[in-house]
Amino acid sequence: MIPEIVYSKYSQAMFDIAKEQDKINEFGQQLRSIRDTLQMNPDLLKFVEHPLITPEAKKDTLKQIFADDVTPLIMQFLYVMIDRRRDAAIVAAIDGFIDLSRAAQNIEVAKIRLVKPLSAEEEKQLVASLEKMTGKHIDPVYTIDPHILGGMVVQIGDRLIDGSLRRQLQDMQHALLQSDVMNEVTDEQ
Repeated sequence: MIPEIVYSKYSQAMFDIAKEQDKINEFGQQLRSIRDTLQMNPDLLKFVEHPLITPEAKKDTLKQIFADDVTPLIMQFLYVMIDRRRDAAIVAAIDGFIDLSRAAQNIEVAKIRLVKPLSAEEEKQLVASLEKMTGKHIDPVYTIDPHILGGMVVQIGDRLIDGSLRRQLQDMQHALLQSDVMNEVTDEQ
């Protein structure tokens, strides 16, 4: 685990520049693209994070992959982290930037677990109701989880909304057990 202090100053510096240039969304999209590419290509991520590979080789590789799609400032952000041997914290620093930009834009992440994907209309309705409930813009992150049996589980910050069929069955079982216990106590008197 990379200590937050290692990457947070890079996240904050990049965010301050983006805010100053009024490019929070643009930089955020480019940084997300880099993060997603690194995470979807484990060999590339290992290459970038490997301590024995020279900074020049890492920068050349990243330049070949990303330079045509991102601003020079984003490339400079990556280069500075590599030059300062913070290459293992690049993904964490990008996540830190994304968190800062969400907070500045009043956006909250909703982690939503479902048994099967929702239709576009269902997603739209769900996001609208979550936005109404929280008073914030919602950035949904969907995960398919067959263990919940049906319904959904939504986590927004430290708030958990468990509308899963699994939870409903557990509640029903608990209620039945409680009523059995109450019946036994009542029958004994």
